[in-house]
Amino acid sequence: MGWLYKHDPIDDPVAYLTDQYNHDGEHRTYRVLAAARVANTVYMAVKITEKITGNSYVLAAVILISNTRKNGFGYKDMDECMGPCKCACPDRIMRLLSPIADIPNPSYAAEWRAGVAAHKKAAAELRTKRASLQPGSIVTLEREVSFRDGTTAAAFRMRFVRRKTPIFEPVDRPGYWCRLRAASLAAATITHTDATAIAAQAGG
Repeated sequence: MGWLYKHDPIDDPVAYLTDQYNHDGEHRTYRVLAAARVANTVYMAVKITEKITGNSYVLAAVILISNTRKNGFGYKDMDECMGPCKCACPDRIMRLLSPIADIPNPSYAAEWRAGVAAHKKAAAELRTKRASLQPGSIVTLEREVSFRDGTTAAAFRMRFVRRKTPIFEPVDRPGYWCRLRAASLAAATITHTDATAIAAQAGG
């Protein structure tokens, strides 16, 4: 399914989409049990009940959204059986989903749920890695990164934390302060060094 747009942005995309999903179809009823927004994606646990048999199951809906003054509100909805790319579904949504065996025609659902588990693991590893950083830590990336002024580097020294964000400098270019993307940091190797001198400089 493609993108659907409204002319104007809306105040509460989650409430709007929940209202859209709660409906009675000719053969099934749909009820949203829980919904959550993560960045520009809304995740839902949707209970689907077959009217003839009374059988029901709970699927994950994964809805990409765009909500701007320029383009208004737009969304593209999928369910887990379609194998969506976004996998940052909160645990409280995942706990409500039916077992794969209970879902008619599950298709890519198992692969998507495995992707959610992998994303959760990677996020936990990144949090642990970030927590281990200290002034003086050496971060070595898998490959060089480039900055807007043309500077490239693969090895960085952490200097200090500003607004909960680690600030780094290339090892071979002291004084050039920068940030590193989460994806780069997640795959990096971190070496902890004697931070006394660096910490003293950062505090000065």
